[in-house]
Amino acid sequence: MRKHVSRGFTLVELLVVIAIIGILVGLLLPAVQAAREAARRMQCSNNMKQQALGVLNYESAFKKLPSMQAGNGNVVQTHQRFCMSGWWAILPYLESNTLFERINSLNNGFGLEPWNGNAAYRTRVPWLECPSDSGTDEPVNAGRNRGLTSYAFCVGDNMAQSQVTPNGVEERNDLPLALQKRPIFNRGMFGRASYHRLGDVRDGLSNTMMLGERQRPNIINSKGTVALIAADPATYAPLSCKAQLINGREYINPALLFTGDTLPGYRAWAGNAYFNGVSTILPPNNAVCMVGTGSVSPHWFAGIWTPTSEHGGGVQIALGDGSVRFLSDGIDSGNLGAIAPTIASGQSPYGVWGALGSKSGGETPVDYE
Repeated sequence: MRKHVSRGFTLVELLVVIAIIGILVGLLLPAVQAAREAARRMQCSNNMKQQALGVLNYESAFKKLPSMQAGNGNVVQTHQRFCMSGWWAILPYLESNTLFERINSLNNGFGLEPWNGNAAYRTRVPWLECPSDSGTDEPVNAGRNRGLTSYAFCVGDNMAQSQVTPNGVEERNDLPLALQKRPIFNRGMFGRASYHRLGDVRDGLSNTMMLGERQRPNIINSKGTVALIAADPATYAPLSCKAQLINGREYINPALLFTGDTLPGYRAWAGNAYFNGVSTILPPNNAVCMVGTGSVSPHWFAGIWTPTSEHGGGVQIALGDGSVRFLSDGIDSGNLGAIAPTIASGQSPYGVWGALGSKSGGETPVDYE
């Protein structure tokens, strides 16, 4: 009777098997990561569809679009400072009326400033957060989160700002001036105390950008943070801003970064362009720059509010008809040496990208996939 002898793996065979498993895992991990990012990007797209629906539902109710920045005009420290964001305005149209009423009822209906410690302003709304954004704690001033957001309202291809300064008077420090609630118009669909009608979008709703991504930076010197440039917005060329970001990730001069207050993405209910505006000047995933001088807090300055995201190769936008598209970083951006146009200017100098942002520039964008 023959006896069967069981033979195990030799050391060499075992090492070969381990090596093969390691290779397979190495091949599989990128595919898993890509699948996860695809799912995150899909959720991000769904968020933007909801936001666009909220904006259009608001328009259906009031026959005008919401303002990116609004409020009662009271700039006293314990009041709104005239900077409630458009996200607050559309809350009732996205099944978030309870939060809208909580914020609206603060301070006897006048609303406390949207960056104070009240719990209502700290509330996180799922449709305002792209899952690809990893920042959840404000990296400059810990604990200053006032609601998180990954998205912004399109101001167009001009240097949008957040306060008026007639004769050098700073509105945020002058209550009678602030109570006038003077509008600030932009070339895009949204401005400050400016409520456009859909008919004002003469270039066509399917050709005009409504919303765009602006990621929350999770570290200070990273894409999405804002460089503060001491210059005149009327003469500042976008190429100078573009040069601030190197390797697509880091700023070349960290000393220029604005760290004196909350970073963008961590104050959802403030409507300043610094926090909740996006422009079509520099193409996606370039530097973001505030441009100006003076004693006023810089996040009221004009700026180049570049859309940014953690999606590889581009950003997602919502158009005026409510559709959502993914745009490449390489989209045609025309002449970046040109000074940003004024409100009354005609066609955008920034190619297809600029044309997407302007609501009535007289151009029709093509091939912007």
